[in-house]
Amino acid sequence: MRLLRPTTLGFVILAACAEPSGPPTAAVRGTGTDAASIAPDESQLTRPRVDLSAAVDERTILPLALVTPAAASNIGPGSAILITIPDEGRFGCTANFIWSAGGRRFLGSAGHCFLPAASTATHGVGADYDASGVVVDVCVENCDGNFNINRLVGTWVRLDRVAYARQADASGRGVGNDFGVVFIPREFHDLIRTSMPVWGGPTGTHALQIGDVGCHYGHGLVVGELMPTKARSGVGGGSDAASWMGDFAAAFGDSGSGMVACEPDGLTLSGRGAVGVLTHIGVSIDEATGAHGVTFGTTMSRAVEMAREANLRLTLVDG
Repeated sequence: MRLLRPTTLGFVILAACAEPSGPPTAAVRGTGTDAASIAPDESQLTRPRVDLSAAVDERTILPLALVTPAAASNIGPGSAILITIPDEGRFGCTANFIWSAGGRRFLGSAGHCFLPAASTATHGVGADYDASGVVVDVCVENCDGNFNINRLVGTWVRLDRVAYARQADASGRGVGNDFGVVFIPREFHDLIRTSMPVWGGPTGTHALQIGDVGCHYGHGLVVGELMPTKARSGVGGGSDAASWMGDFAAAFGDSGSGMVACEPDGLTLSGRGAVGVLTHIGVSIDEATGAHGVTFGTTMSRAVEMAREANLRLTLVDG
């Protein structure tokens, strides 16, 4: 088995307004509640943040004093985020949900988006990285096309410090142990958008079962280059307490995006409960059907549990 390039990940791309036809054979292993069914060989997976260290930077970054609700209203699920890690580079990811704790608001993503590749976490067992020097910007206007043209454009605002990030447990396992959040400055609280673009939601949480329809919104290369393809749907392959899996179109730049369960709503789909955070992509080989694209992520309950390592009692802010 080998990893394929983002252009040939083997995913079936489903139109944003179409219902998927059925569960992926390669992703169905066990009942979907058995932990063994969500335990991939991580040597065959990759974390899909995109390296933008060499990108031409033509962004406009608004100073805090100039930010108004009219100028910036797009801090929320599906936002493009740019993370600069000292001595590591600059990376593009996607935000998942708005979180709350102690009167503060946080923007979530994958933990590996905020950490050097060789680091484990900012807090808790195996903590080995001080993220105080990490800079996180979020795109709030004219954000389409940033990650695929190697040129950063649009209007961005700078968030506060990284509050928590982990990308693996003490044994090095990443799937089900990958999550992070960054503080949103209080001055930006009026600018927050809590709903997911196109799909709507989240409303509460949802444990993804085999055959469930899921929806996400991300800025992945190739599969998420244009506005109509940033919103994608697919079929769940099951979940356990810490992780979920399924057949979803994803690529580099989608790291950190939020997954919601979706239900038919007329000719389209509507987002419901939050499933979790997209963190890994890979290819599963099934003897009967051949290669099939599989996506993995961290569940909502596991994300909340992880954040307690930083004394954060996170709760999801519904859309």
